[in-house]
Amino acid sequence: MALASGQVISPANQTLYLQKIRESSEAVNSGDFRRAVQLYSEAITLDPSNHILFTNRSAAYAKLHQYQKSLEDAREAKVLNPKWAKAYLREGVALQQLGQHGEALAAFASGLSQDTGNTSLLTGLIDAALKSPLKEKLAPTFAQLQKLKLNQSPFVIISVIGQELLGVGHYSAAVTMLESALQIGTCSLKLRGSVFSALSSAHWGLGNIESAITYMQHDLSVAKSLGDHEGECRAHGNLGSAYFSKGHYKEALSNHRYQLALAMKLKQRQAAASALGSLGHVYTAIGDYPNALQSHKQCLFLMKQGGDKLSEAREMGNAGAVYLAMGEFTSAVECHNKHLEMAKNLKNTVEEARAYSNLGSAYHYKRDYKKAITYHQQVLKIAEDKTDKTLEARAYAGLGHAARCMQDYGGAKTYHEKQLDNALQTRDKVAEGRACANLGIIFHQLGDYKAALKLHEVHLKIAKDLGDRASQGRAFGNIGNAYSALKQYDQAVKNHKQELVISSQVNDRHSESATHGNLAVAYQCLGMYEKSLNHYMTHLSMSRDLKDSSSEARALCNLGNYHSSRSDYLNAVTFYEQYLMLSQELHDSEGEAKACFNLGYAHFSLGNHLEAVRYYEQDMAIAQELKDQLGMARAYCNLGLAHKALSNYDDALVCQTKCLTMMKSMKNAKGIFRATGNIGDLMLKMGKTEDAIQKYQEQLQLAKQGKNMDLLATAYGALGAAHRVLGQYDKALGYHTQELGIRQDMSDLKGECRAHGNLGNVHMSLTNYLNAYKCYNEQLEKSRELGDSALEAQACGNLGITKLNMSNFEDAIGLFEQQLAMLEQVTTANSLYEKGRALGNLGDCYEALGDFEESIKCQEQYLAIAQQANSLPDQDKSYRGLGNAHRAVGNLQQALVCFEKRLVVAHELNSASAKASAYGELGCLHSLLGNFEQAISCLQHQLQIAREMGDRACEGEAACGLGGVYQNMGDYEKALEYHDMDLKIAEETHNTVCQCRAYGNLGLSHESLGNYNEAIQYQEQHLSIAAEMNDKVAKTLAYSSLGRVHHALNNHTQAVEYLKQGLTIAEQLGRREDEAKIRHRLGLSLWGKGDLDECQTQLHKAADLFEGIRRDAQFNSEYKMSLFDLQTACYQALQRVLVTMNRHDEALVIAERACTRAFIDYLLERQTGSQGLYHGTVDPPPITSDQIVEIVGDQRALVLCFSIAAGYLYSWLLTPHSGIVKFHETNMSELESDYSDHADTLSLKSVNFGSCSLLDQYVGHVRESMGIESHTTKSVSGSTRHLGCDTDSETDDVWQQHLEELGDKLNAENDRTGFLRMVNRNHKLNSSNYSLSSMFSFSASQNGINLGSISSSFNAHRKSSLRIKPSTATKAPLSVLYQLLIAPFEDAIDAVSSELEGGVSELVLVLQGELYLIPFPVLRREQSDQYLFERFNIIVLPSITALQNGPKHDKHGRPVIDSSGAVIVGNPKLSHTISQNWYLREIPGAEYEARIVGELLTSRPLIGAEATKASVLQQIEQVEVIHFATHLSWKLSSIVLSPGDNVATQHRFPSIDSDDSSSDIGGFDGPSLSEYLLTAADILNLKLHAKLVVLSSGYTDDRAGRIILMELWALHEPY
Repeated sequence: MALASGQVISPANQTLYLQKIRESSEAVNSGDFRRAVQLYSEAITLDPSNHILFTNRSAAYAKLHQYQKSLEDAREAKVLNPKWAKAYLREGVALQQLGQHGEALAAFASGLSQDTGNTSLLTGLIDAALKSPLKEKLAPTFAQLQKLKLNQSPFVIISVIGQELLGVGHYSAAVTMLESALQIGTCSLKLRGSVFSALSSAHWGLGNIESAITYMQHDLSVAKSLGDHEGECRAHGNLGSAYFSKGHYKEALSNHRYQLALAMKLKQRQAAASALGSLGHVYTAIGDYPNALQSHKQCLFLMKQGGDKLSEAREMGNAGAVYLAMGEFTSAVECHNKHLEMAKNLKNTVEEARAYSNLGSAYHYKRDYKKAITYHQQVLKIAEDKTDKTLEARAYAGLGHAARCMQDYGGAKTYHEKQLDNALQTRDKVAEGRACANLGIIFHQLGDYKAALKLHEVHLKIAKDLGDRASQGRAFGNIGNAYSALKQYDQAVKNHKQELVISSQVNDRHSESATHGNLAVAYQCLGMYEKSLNHYMTHLSMSRDLKDSSSEARALCNLGNYHSSRSDYLNAVTFYEQYLMLSQELHDSEGEAKACFNLGYAHFSLGNHLEAVRYYEQDMAIAQELKDQLGMARAYCNLGLAHKALSNYDDALVCQTKCLTMMKSMKNAKGIFRATGNIGDLMLKMGKTEDAIQKYQEQLQLAKQGKNMDLLATAYGALGAAHRVLGQYDKALGYHTQELGIRQDMSDLKGECRAHGNLGNVHMSLTNYLNAYKCYNEQLEKSRELGDSALEAQACGNLGITKLNMSNFEDAIGLFEQQLAMLEQVTTANSLYEKGRALGNLGDCYEALGDFEESIKCQEQYLAIAQQANSLPDQDKSYRGLGNAHRAVGNLQQALVCFEKRLVVAHELNSASAKASAYGELGCLHSLLGNFEQAISCLQHQLQIAREMGDRACEGEAACGLGGVYQNMGDYEKALEYHDMDLKIAEETHNTVCQCRAYGNLGLSHESLGNYNEAIQYQEQHLSIAAEMNDKVAKTLAYSSLGRVHHALNNHTQAVEYLKQGLTIAEQLGRREDEAKIRHRLGLSLWGKGDLDECQTQLHKAADLFEGIRRDAQFNSEYKMSLFDLQTACYQALQRVLVTMNRHDEALVIAERACTRAFIDYLLERQTGSQGLYHGTVDPPPITSDQIVEIVGDQRALVLCFSIAAGYLYSWLLTPHSGIVKFHETNMSELESDYSDHADTLSLKSVNFGSCSLLDQYVGHVRESMGIESHTTKSVSGSTRHLGCDTDSETDDVWQQHLEELGDKLNAENDRTGFLRMVNRNHKLNSSNYSLSSMFSFSASQNGINLGSISSSFNAHRKSSLRIKPSTATKAPLSVLYQLLIAPFEDAIDAVSSELEGGVSELVLVLQGELYLIPFPVLRREQSDQYLFERFNIIVLPSITALQNGPKHDKHGRPVIDSSGAVIVGNPKLSHTISQNWYLREIPGAEYEARIVGELLTSRPLIGAEATKASVLQQIEQVEVIHFATHLSWKLSSIVLSPGDNVATQHRFPSIDSDDSSSDIGGFDGPSLSEYLLTAADILNLKLHAKLVVLSSGYTDDRAGRIILMELWALHEPY
């Protein structure tokens, strides 16, 4: 079936369609219009091109009063069939009901033009007209037409209504009505003429001048045909005005002359006056001022006769304009003031505006620009108040007179084009030449240099024709400037030289001076900088000789520009400041504004953003005074950029928004483009990513509309950069590819370089380093093709950074060195900055290669350059790099200084982002140093600044850092709070990388809290995101953490699976530390699973890796300290596994490795200087069991070796002949359990054996009983006091704590490596090191590998535990220790003694950790038995390996010393203040001892005042015997020496008033502690060669108990 639309449908649908039509008709007939609409809609679905269905549905919608939908359907029907009359009828009805009466009338008229005889349309038109606002005017007219029987004529009705619409200013509807009337047609020529006239007026109202002229010509033709002279006169007048508005002055003049002739013939005064006025305007436009003035005077005379005051006023203004054109300023102002007065009397604001406009032009002529602008702004204000677009246009035309001075080049161009037209009309060659010159300058300013060149060449030809040499010189100068702009600098130089010759010939010194400036510009562009500078200086010199201040100002500005263009901003500032001062003296506001702008730019380039803001604000203030719209917009733009650099994003956004608004008002396309882009950049910085993208899209559309390929490429570049920041790398690549394509099409090599660089940046973000390298390599090739050394250096830098990220550090170093070499060829000051940055990158490479000394050198050079250039941003970066290098080398104090200086620089920059970053760096370093309070303070500052900036990424970094600090402090709940904050920020900003990080950290904190299920959930999220991003490092950490947590939950099978996956990735990445940690954890999980063979294999590999990593770490002591804990845990676990497997000899090997590799090697490396222990040597292989047996076999002593391993005490007895003869293990937990069954119940309740072992308790008891302060932390509960401290006051505790703090400070001064912190149990950073009991118990601590949390927990318990009173034990502590340590080997020792002739006289004890605190010589089984020292000569060593180079002994077993010098110190003289306040007395016995030893060793002892620290340090490194008989300070880890007789420096040091134990700590005057205390850190920094060291300190009362005995020990290797 074929439908009305011609569409053929299937038979099935045909039935349905007919049914819908029938049902819809029934619905309409029954008044059910809603159902009718539904049915029509269904029918339309079947036949969507049926115009009838749309008009029917339109009618149904109208019945439902849904007129907008009715209108839409009617218009759709009209589109489908333009001749369908009902569509117009429905449209008209709908528009009428919507109140759009003019459009409704036009719709009815349009329908009638299609169907003239349609009575419904005619009736609807008349009805609509009588219901419209025009009804009062139309009702009488319709009545008259009815009498004339014209009420049924569509032409007449439509014409009448159309002209009424014209009268009320409804031009668009009037045009439609009147053109419909013409389409209908009439036989009456007169009626047609009236329609033509009306149509010309309607099109004029719409601004369609060409259409208006067409209908005016039709009107004139009709008038001529009818002999209608009045109509003809009117038509000529209209045509003259139309041609005049088009600038067709000839036609205008001709028509107005006809108008005047006809008016005079008809004796119509008003028409004649109008013609004379119009002629005056035309004459003025063509420069015929006399005729213009005469015409206006005649017009004025007629106006006075007619009494038309308004027209008279207007003509007065016209006469004034002619007077001004004639140079008669006074007469002109007189006329315009009369005009203004008359307008005010008439209260006609429009006429007032005309008068103001004329006055503005007059004052502009007198160069009183401010007054001129004031008058023109009055015009604009009136025009805006009255919304009079014609008057507004006149106002802007008036402002065009001041356009050039205001740098409004668009307005100036229009003005000078009219000037040129006048000159051409009058054939005034001089004026034509000047107009061409002026227009050429304007085109030059607009960037149309070719057009400018053509105009200046015309000017030159005219000047040559006229023989005007001066004008020729000016023309040559302008041509030279145009060639310079076109980059044809050779031609520019040629023309400027001719300009210079002519200026000299005509003796025009001023022009000659300016020409030197022009030549300087051309030479500068040719790279001939010396010539350029010479001409600039000649320009300045001549200007000063001529006392031409204006020229001098230009010269100073040019010199500033010269230095600025070469990035020599410091010199540029000097010239710009002189320029500013001179401009202020000259009252040259424009010059002052330019100077402020230039100074702002120079300071901005120097990184002095606050200074830049200050100058840009001055620029803004001047521009506002001058009403310089472009200058204000430029200042707002620059202020926005400066505020952005200061991270004041809100202020920046306000400025850029104002700039955009002003650029739009000026229709400055490039300005709109740039401001839009700047706003986009700010949105991106503020995290408003969607708004940023929208702005960049607007930029793109602007570029497309302007068809500007350069801007289009720039827009694509901006969009690419934005999407790169957002992580939308595919889109970024697409945009940058388009950017590159456009640049290639433009043959813009520099643009191609930038595009290749942008593409490389995206690939870098994607970690596609190979692709990035290719892009940067293209950039390098293009830069070489250009021969641009600066771009080549930039490309080399980018390539170097790529190699740096690829970890190809050697290649990166080569590229950065190439960059530095290329920068040597670049003479701009900017190259200095680039050199600094290249050196910074080189420093990073050397740091990555472990060459920290070279890294520090590079960073120091970078810093020097940054300081030389006074570049605060570069100082910020260099301090950061230098701080990181010092931190890597272990110089944490130097690193701290660098980061603190970086913070100062950040404050000087007043850059919120720099301050936030600096606080973050400081926080991390303080956290590393254990200064947690300072770390938290810094990170809180970072967090606050980030929030103020609205920088969510920075806020997340700060939250992450704070979480890490609280994690290290053991405050896991607080850590959770901050890590959760980090996660929320990451989710809000859609930052998957930070989400990944936060999930991992949350998992760690929950793990530390024992919330293992939550930890698993977070780590699984961590793993999921890491897998999504293909971040292998994050995957490694996630797998490792999941394995650890499942191990803690005893899910050993799952733990093993996760750890194996993490291990595979860690091996692929070459991340040795991660591999070592995972192997360690994997070993523990395999142990839990029962796979001991694989367990010991993994632990062995982990131990080997830890050793290699520690050795390769070189100077980084903080890093080594963390590895020390991991190594120890690994060694202990491995011992446990091997013992479980009954491989006791291998367990001994591991114990020996733990001693020699993780402790002694560290000390040896420190003592061998910066080269390190293994420098230049091959790493010695690990010791074997056979080697151990061989070492012991060379001795004459029994060797008893002890090892503490995860809750177990292992002991091996070795003999020279049999090797290992017995192994013994003690489970400390079981021992404690056994002890608790026999000990005093009440006392045991106060002891936490899970954290402080029984062995620790006994060591404490023994030391206290000997008068030595216990190594365990004092802690009292209520009134309970520790043994041996019953008489101590609470002040003692304060004093001891203060001594510990002083000791930390003293040692920190020289302990650069942190070694003392590693071995000092009391140090706050190490108080949680492994105890004699289990560092971790495999059964008790399921985690087993989170050393930090276990250590912290251990320390916390230690501080809350109480000591066991000896009276509560069943045996004396010495006996218990004997039973624990020696008794298990009694039988074996006796058996060996019986086999050896003479028995066993020597016993070597190999000890670990706090076992050194046990007084082995005085141990015995029972009170009646012998002490151990009575049975054996006891030698204590840190390892079996130390026996290899043991000292020689005589036949009695005593060391034989081959003395080659000795330092003997006895009874150092102390000042009264020191003795009194430190409770130290004279020790004459020590002096006697020193003299005896000195005689034995034939060495003069240092006694009394001679025993100074300086004297000791001078000798101690050269001798083989060292003997101290002095006071010792155990708390300060120091030997007390003499400050000498004369102490110049006085300090205040703490003391305690002994008479009042409850008093506060006071102070006393005395020398600095460092002047007389020889600290452990001092000794550590020495290179000792001593074979014997004796500390004889039985004299010291350190308020911690008296020291009764100190052992002697031999140093077998230099320590």
